[in-house]
Amino acid sequence: MPHTSRIRRLPPIPTPLLLLLLSLLPGMIPTASAATGDGSPSDSNIVYVGRWDKGNASVYRSNWSGAYFRVDFTGTSVKLRLAAAAHVYVSIDGRAETSYPGAVGTINLTPTALASGRHTLRVATREQDLMQFQGVVLDSGASTLAPVPRAKRLEFIGDSITAGCCALSQGALSDYAWLVGEFLNADHTRIAYSGICLQDAFACHSPNGIGMSRQFFKLQTVEYPSSPDWNFSQYQPDAVVINLGTNDQNFGVSDAAFQSTYITFLQNVRARYPNAFIFVLRTFGGFKVVPTQAAVSARIAAGDTKLYYVDTTGWVAVGTSDYSDGLHPSDSGHLKIARFLAPFISKTARWELPFADDFNDGNATGWQTYGGAWSVVNGQLSVGADAGAKALASGTLFSNFTYDADITPGPSGNPGLLFRASRPATGVDAYQGYFAGIDGNQVVLGKANGTWTTLAVAALPSMTGTSRHLRVVAVGSSLKVYVDDLVTPKLSVTDGSYVSGAIGVRTYQAQARFDNLSVRAFSRFESQFQGSFVRHQNSRGRIDHIIFPAEDAEWRVVPGLANASALSLESVNFPGYFLRHRNGEVWLDRDDGSSLFKADATWWRRAGLANSSLLSFECFNFPGYYLRHREGLLYLNAISTSTDRSDATFRE
Repeated sequence: MPHTSRIRRLPPIPTPLLLLLLSLLPGMIPTASAATGDGSPSDSNIVYVGRWDKGNASVYRSNWSGAYFRVDFTGTSVKLRLAAAAHVYVSIDGRAETSYPGAVGTINLTPTALASGRHTLRVATREQDLMQFQGVVLDSGASTLAPVPRAKRLEFIGDSITAGCCALSQGALSDYAWLVGEFLNADHTRIAYSGICLQDAFACHSPNGIGMSRQFFKLQTVEYPSSPDWNFSQYQPDAVVINLGTNDQNFGVSDAAFQSTYITFLQNVRARYPNAFIFVLRTFGGFKVVPTQAAVSARIAAGDTKLYYVDTTGWVAVGTSDYSDGLHPSDSGHLKIARFLAPFISKTARWELPFADDFNDGNATGWQTYGGAWSVVNGQLSVGADAGAKALASGTLFSNFTYDADITPGPSGNPGLLFRASRPATGVDAYQGYFAGIDGNQVVLGKANGTWTTLAVAALPSMTGTSRHLRVVAVGSSLKVYVDDLVTPKLSVTDGSYVSGAIGVRTYQAQARFDNLSVRAFSRFESQFQGSFVRHQNSRGRIDHIIFPAEDAEWRVVPGLANASALSLESVNFPGYFLRHRNGEVWLDRDDGSSLFKADATWWRRAGLANSSLLSFECFNFPGYYLRHREGLLYLNAISTSTDRSDATFRE
């Protein structure tokens, strides 16, 4: 007879006893299922940025440097629960970060109660700290809310220079990667580890021989050799920045091996991020430059159309205050890097799209408000008096631009324009960025970072209830404000605190109406050599992938000086100077008012000679002759060959 087993059925264990028994087993403590709004780790209102291990519903663990979470909440207080000690930075309502070294247990983040209402919270790790997050605790009856989505997503890949190492005042939060993300109003992850090489099987300064070419694809750092793979569907960035090679140089990785590994690495990153722009930096110390450039060129030749090499020559200098030692940039050095890199990314990726809203559609769709009662009345955006009401145009991103608006102030207060703004929240100065506004009989320009700083003030004739035209022109650190008279600025200030961000409107204790808002970034023209742009240098027109300063490659496209139906290209950083031809060469010269100059500086916009979806510039006074590059310089030539057509075709 076949063997059969007999199963003895036991009576069911009472539920309370079952829970008690389970609670005695490691890793088996039961938890209540999370509800949206309850502040638990699995609360869907919490936005996690970085590579987080969510395998345990009661404790989410961050990995890699500079990980953070964002969430909004109601009420007047908030507490943070951490299962193990970590150094974290906390920002509430967009204000400056507060440091909590060795934070563990339940930490009261609001020893002084907040005003009742909606608030924002961000908690970030300092460097390679592991945050073991158990949730937030709110007032009775309060709840979390989903935060406003940020405009873009970034990812940074690197070593200690990208991880936030070495004498930085706030670790990862003082690093160029964090600063670029904030300048671009983007969420930003960082896959970086101190001492790591790109090349695998070289220990370098990291604890084992695993290189970034392998560990990038894992959930955890090289401290966890058996880390599971990362699920790349959880975070798809719009742009990736790679800064590797310093440790490979210092530990003797050959150029040939480095180049080969870099080519494969770029190919593998592209496979995970098929739609992202990828920016490969020249290491700030100038290490492994030749094989890095060669790897990028090889991938571009293989068909990667969204890959760019970024030449960082001259951004920071060893032996100056730019560095804290001979290898790692200082706080000020990282800030300089971020001010160069952020606008390069946004312009090259063409994220700075023209914006306009006249509100004639009767709604404010696409505007995110923070405080105040906003509405569209008679084709104008209107708001009642409020202490710091703000409205930002969702998804906008501008660095250098012209911003115009018509503003009708009420009888008191201060309405105006926000620009290069990020991290907005409800509150008077709860944002980072600039504000230009009309305050009775004066115009004021200032900046905010949780607190207000006045930069300049000028007198105006008082015209309460009358529409005023306000214009802001921002070029690098040059900020100019015009009121009604669009020829002579009322205010002209040099300040480089913020280099990029959103645009919007704001009032302080003011009724106001806004209309005819328009913003346009200045133009850049990329040649058929990917990453090389039309620029001026020492007055000569040329194409270059080294754009320093960035404004040398930016142009105001204005009506043609000789024919308003054509166009002229005016330098952004040298107003009154135009790109013109003389003796077959192209130069940047000052408009001398002559009819010859006007003709030489006027161009017809034509469909691209090598690609009709792009553009070419035909000379106004020599028909059939086109602006083209040859050996890096710009010339005026007749066009006959396929090479000529390619060299005369540009992408705006």
